[in-house]
Amino acid sequence: MRSRRLGLPAVAAAGGAVYAVGVLSWMVSNGVYFDGDPGSTAAGVGYALGGLWLTAAVPLYLLGRASVASPLLVTALSLASTAFRWAVGTHLHPLTSHLTVWPLLFALAMGAGAVEALLRSGADRLLGVGGLRRLWRRPD
Repeated sequence: MRSRRLGLPAVAAAGGAVYAVGVLSWMVSNGVYFDGDPGSTAAGVGYALGGLWLTAAVPLYLLGRASVASPLLVTALSLASTAFRWAVGTHLHPLTSHLTVWPLLFALAMGAGAVEALLRSGADRLLGVGGLRRLWRRPD
């Protein structure tokens, strides 16, 4: 009998969905709210969920596909920073800010990933160490 394994895109997408729903649920339970207008609410929730999903799914995919870890680290650190600012009260609206500026956080994570990939590829070419490799094997 042939075993069924999930592919990397499916796992990354599922991980992004779990992250998005978990983070948005935490934020809504701690004071983030959306406008009462159904259209505005749908747009706001879609924007927030889509952004949170991207900021987790793409770094997970890059980790499995090319062992690029910095985007996932940047995503985790940005969420940790938001949670810290919320807990300590050093920012007026850290939770809503995190949901609003996700394109910048995503760009920062992708930029870190590009720098990591360039450095590791360069080290591989020059020194023969540190190249990019798959961590996730393709399903049989």
